[in-house]
Amino acid sequence: MKRLLLAIAAAVIVAVAVTAVLVGWGAGTPTARAAGPENGLSAYVVPSNHQPLPACSFTPDENDCTARNSVQWYIHVANRNQVLNINSLTLSSPQGSRPELPNAFVLNSVDESEVVSGVPIGHDTLVPPPNLTRRFFSAGRFISTVTCGDPISVPCNTVVSPAVLPGEDVAVFVEGWFHTRGDPSDPNGTLVVTFTVHGTLNGTPVDLTASAPPIQETS
Repeated sequence: MKRLLLAIAAAVIVAVAVTAVLVGWGAGTPTARAAGPENGLSAYVVPSNHQPLPACSFTPDENDCTARNSVQWYIHVANRNQVLNINSLTLSSPQGSRPELPNAFVLNSVDESEVVSGVPIGHDTLVPPPNLTRRFFSAGRFISTVTCGDPISVPCNTVVSPAVLPGEDVAVFVEGWFHTRGDPSDPNGTLVVTFTVHGTLNGTPVDLTASAPPIQETS
């Protein structure tokens, strides 16, 4: 699997190339939706590019990759559950942060898998802040919840689990892909990427799965 940010400095390119491809920016295109379980939650993927991806080279001595060689996937979670009235004084945090609110979907991790023309080519699991252990450049692409801590401290920079509140439809993570040749590379063919968002709803584990629309990778 290959990921890397367009904005990453050349010094990091070699390290990134060992693990993955990542991100250019393009115009919005059609959406792939997936039905959620009967719990008011669903997930779907919005791609930034639906056109065939020609291969480019992303190596320390050559970089001809542009937005036309890449796609970004916006992984949405829609929470259609009702807002509930509660006594906020019963919450464990004095701030009443988003993950504590009833019917909030609390994000734990995102799995992704890549298949080209039916052949698996990669799999990864990404954990949002504050629990990242790798791919730290991906941290800013998660939604996050920040409090002032307990007891309160300034600045307010305590990061807690991301949460999608009742009535919200939000991109919980943005992933990206370059189609590259050389080393690292991925084969030509039909690329399908599937995302599974793991989380909890009122303390109950929930898995939401959605696939991006197929996209062609060409020479």
